Amino acid sequence: MRPAKAILTLALCSVGLAALAAPAATQGTEPLYVRHEMQAEINPAVVAIWDVGNTATDDYGMLDASKMTQAQWNTLADAAAALVASSERMARAGDIRAAAPGNMATEEYEVTMAQVQDYIDADPATFRVRAAEFALVARNLETAARARDAAVAGEIVANLDAECAVCHAQFWYPEAP
Repeated sequence: MRPAKAILTLALCSVGLAALAAPAATQGTEPLYVRHEMQAEINPAVVAIWDVGNTATDDYGMLDASKMTQAQWNTLADAAAALVASSERMARAGDIRAAAPGNMATEEYEVTMAQVQDYIDADPATFRVRAAEFALVARNLETAARARDAAVAGEIVANLDAECAVCHAQFWYPEAP
């Protein structure tokens, strides 16, 4: 295991254990709409991160500091900060709703928002833990980007899709093969 990945794995385990040991820290009575967070906050930030990763990588798909501009480092850090903020909102949410009443429509081939709500309602504590774990990943990316640490940032960017999939597999597509 590469050193950056070992550090990331250790940090994730520590946060996961702390989140499981602490009571759910929820805030406010306003519902948090997961679909809105995904559409308005998470997706744009992840796309910005991927855009940097797709243009400044080496032959092995890792970030290459020599190909990174100041603007790209800033984009990476700012997008990671947006992921932190959104993920932390989800981790602290009291009332977690799959989607707002006006944002429930799905295509025939998509998972319905009612199904997603059922998945969340079945285990909201784990939803919050997953959100807290993702916030830590994003915070580590932000820190690495601000430090111009291409090795650590590259490792996180390369694994970002897998980090998203952890939550999606349980709360969006649990019945997928």
